[in-house]
Amino acid sequence: MAEPVIAAQFLRHVANCLELTGRSAAGLLAELGLDRDAIEGADTEIPLWQFLTFFERAASLARNPSFGLHAGRLVGSDSIGPLSFLFLSAPDLATAFGSFTRYLDTMQQASRNRFVIEGDHAMFEYRVIDPALPQRRQDAEYSISAMFSLARQYTGGALDLREVRFEHERVGAYAVYRDYFGCDVFFEQDTNLLVFGAHHLAHRGRVLSPVLHPIMEDHLRRRADSGAEGTVIDRVRAMIAHAPPAHPPHVDEVAARLGISVPTLHRRLRASGHSWRALRDDHRMAAALRMLRETGRSVADVALAVGYAENASFSRAFARHFGHTPSATRDGRT
Repeated sequence: MAEPVIAAQFLRHVANCLELTGRSAAGLLAELGLDRDAIEGADTEIPLWQFLTFFERAASLARNPSFGLHAGRLVGSDSIGPLSFLFLSAPDLATAFGSFTRYLDTMQQASRNRFVIEGDHAMFEYRVIDPALPQRRQDAEYSISAMFSLARQYTGGALDLREVRFEHERVGAYAVYRDYFGCDVFFEQDTNLLVFGAHHLAHRGRVLSPVLHPIMEDHLRRRADSGAEGTVIDRVRAMIAHAPPAHPPHVDEVAARLGISVPTLHRRLRASGHSWRALRDDHRMAAALRMLRETGRSVADVALAVGYAENASFSRAFARHFGHTPSATRDGRT
């Protein structure tokens, strides 16, 4: 599978935020084989791991565990290129969130972005789905914070959140999160989520002219259409990764979405050296490994989160997959 990439414009904003703290971004960029020219181009892409690594090191350099949160707070109309213009020029907030999530993957790969309305709740979800990528706490906090910042700009500050969730464990004072979001914030969750009242969705923005919205949407649509269609294996992996580890999609559903029969899907997977069961189990085990390494959740809790009713069967499956037990991972011995 090709290495996931992200638009360099995202890194430019983070580098600018680092320099606002009085630290130079040049050294960190050089360590990663980048320079200012590499992140200034409108259509330049960089490997996603470089962006995530820069973010974590920038937080350390700035000595600010909430660096990602603060960088998200500073997002404006020109911070993330066409996506911020797309959001702020939408005719209403529902369209702003819907179009943003529809086109985010044209500028960042290997991520899950969803906007869902359930009853009187509206929810924006974001998470990086490639388990091979490095630590990503700063990126998660930045992404949720940035969406909150854009939505507040759009509504003139009239957006009250109901709750916020993060995959990772809390680092730093809880009051920092509570004061910024103005609601309960939960950690060590299954995903990163922003939840607010659906009544806000009818709000009409005044930041940018709605005339700009179809122009930006057309630009992003053509950008998406110009990319090569992924292979069947890449698309199957993406569909599995977009579902909760405990509730993977059924093979019939995936085959239907690909427009092929189930036997044809199995045949194509075998031809590429894979199987449906292996891909499904890879996703479950990768999710388990991340939770054991990056959260304080117990082995039993992780087992349930990835779909195992019994701790013993999960431990056996994990040991077969990785060559060591979940407890060894939990205790930092691997």
